[in-house]
Order: sequence, then structure tokens, then C-alpha cells
Amino acid sequence: HEDVVGLVIGTRPDCVSEALYDLLNEYSQKTQIFVEFGVQSFNNEQLQWMERGHTGEKSIWAIKKMHEKCPKVNIGIHLMFGLPGETEEQIIESAKLCNTLPLHNVKLHNTHVLKNTELERQYKEGEYEPIELEPYSYLVMRFLQHLKPEIPVHRLTANSSRSDELIAPQWTGDKMYSYQYVIDYLNMNKAYQGQNL
Repeated sequence: HEDVVGLVIGTRPDCVSEALYDLLNEYSQKTQIFVEFGVQSFNNEQLQWMERGHTGEKSIWAIKKMHEKCPKVNIGIHLMFGLPGETEEQIIESAKLCNTLPLHNVKLHNTHVLKNTELERQYKEGEYEPIELEPYSYLVMRFLQHLKPEIPVHRLTANSSRSDELIAPQWTGDKMYSYQYVIDYLNMNKAYQGQNL
């Protein structure tokens, strides 16, 4: 359609195939194509906890393969912070790994609890504690400080698409407040993307 200026496709690292590469290459001759991989984490223990069904190695493979097979496709990934057992060093290593991959953008998300999920049960039974806004902002800062400036960051925080589904943390429900808080936190700490490279 003449009014379509691009196509954004969200998928998983374990859902790519030769047929998909062919289709994306065909479409990329007509319009801009963006593929966003729901990587969430490169840590296999965290991926297993989320029951993602793929490994960190699979994500790396999918990103490289997409770049190789579909050179005109813009590749992005989603990463999630606030997972159980997560460390600052893991966050920094994720940024360093992103620097080595053929990525065009990154989106950051905070882990949050939604209704009628396994995570809601874990939260209510005290097995999971959601990350608060200040520690989340610190992790975002540390990630950005080690991420090369050439990689655009399209998102700093996540929010539930339906506010009535959100259980915790409550700060996730205020999209503009949480976004501005992270920006202010970065400014307060005189932190910026690529600072520690």
C-alpha cells in the first residue's frame, strides 16, 4: 500500500527460518523492514526461569543470521531488567555483548507482574520481588554507560498495555513518570551512553 512506509515485526530468536528470510528480503525491496527479537536476557538461567524456550546462544545466532541473510533489515532487541538473581555485572556484560552484534537498536523493559500469570502467583507467595524504580534506573544507567553510542535506545521503561492487568510494581503504571525519572537519574549522575567505553 502506498501509505505504508515500513513494517515492524516482533518475533522470537527461535522463530526464524529460510522462508522468513526470503519473505523479508522480498519485502525489503519495497519498504523498510524492522525485526525486533524478544531476547529479554542473554543469561540462560534467567531465560529458563521465564520459560522462554530459547537460550542466550540462540539469540546471538538469530541476530547474526538475520544480519547475514537479510542485510537490508533493521535489527533490534528487547532486554528485560529486574529478573531474579540478576547482577550489575550481567547487565554490563549484556551491553558489551550488544556492542559486538549487528544491532540497529535496543529497547529496555522492567520486569513487572501481570494478572493471571505464574509471576503473579510467585509474587503473592513471596517468591518474587519486583524491582523498584531507583534500582532499575541504576541498572539502566550501568547498561547505557557500557553501550556504544551508535546503538539507538528506543525505550527505557515498560508499562502494561492494560492498566487493569498490572499487579506490581505500581510505578510501572505511570509511563511518563517512570521515563522521566530514569532521564533525571542519568542527569543527576552525569551519566551518558558510552561513558565507560
